[in-house]
Order: sequence, then structure tokens, then C-alpha cells
Amino acid sequence: MQICHLELHPQKTKIVNLRGESIGNYPKKYDFFWFSIKSTGVKTKKGIKSLPGTFVSIKSRTSILNKFNSWKIHKRRKLIEFIAKELNPLIRGIINYYHKFENGSMRYVWNQLNARLLKWLKWERVLYKYAAIRWLKTKYKESSGLFAHWRLVYP
Repeated sequence: MQICHLELHPQKTKIVNLRGESIGNYPKKYDFFWFSIKSTGVKTKKGIKSLPGTFVSIKSRTSILNKFNSWKIHKRRKLIEFIAKELNPLIRGIINYYHKFENGSMRYVWNQLNARLLKWLKWERVLYKYAAIRWLKTKYKESSGLFAHWRLVYP
């Protein structure tokens, strides 16, 4: 770095172990722009190889779930089509930002959004849990593109 006349910030610079093996007391992941970069196993012809992978960080998943909570979907007294029209731009924004890399780490988030839709359905239609699930599944079969996240996770 000295040859390039660059200076490292002492608090921001650290050694991270991305090999997957326990080498010293180094952390096994680091967070960068709301993503976590950590070791992941990849199948090859010779066996499983450890490579760095990019996932959504726990902090950003928590902030997305807090955002879902602030929307208070279950208290809206509108048709599901109007709710989908209001929420789809926000959902698409989350998908466009966080689904550039590994999609599996967002499955929990989309399942939580589906759970909030079920809560709305139970309040709006006065249905029990399984009747609400059946209603939501039939709505999915009628129009699978109603909510943007339904392309990724089945309700």
C-alpha cells in the first residue's frame, strides 16, 4: 500500500477468514453495504470447496421486517388489490436491491410478509388460519403476479 501511496484506516481495516477453516481468532464474515460476505460451500467434481458468498445481512433483514411492521398491513380496510397496488413499488424496490446476489437469505423476509397478509386476511374476512391460507392460495392461483414477492415465494 505504501508503494501506491495509500493509507489504511486503522479502525476500518481488519483481517477476515473467508476460507471456512478456523484459522486464528479472525471473524468469519464482514458486513458491507447491508450485505454479509462469508464463506459458503460450493459443490465441485472434487468435492465441496469453500468460496466467499454474498448474503443479506441480519441487520438489514431486521430493518426490512421493521419496515413491514410500520406499514401496518393488518389494519388497512381495503381490497387486497388496492393493498397490492400500494405495497408493490416498495416490495419491488427491496427485490431490486437485495436480490442481486443470493436469494435464499431473503426467503424468511418474504414468508414474514405473507404472514402479515394472512393476519390482514383474518381481520378483514374474519377467517380462521387455515381458511385464510386457502383463500390466499386461491388468490395466488387466480393472479400469481398480484404481489411482486409472489414470484419468489409461494404464499
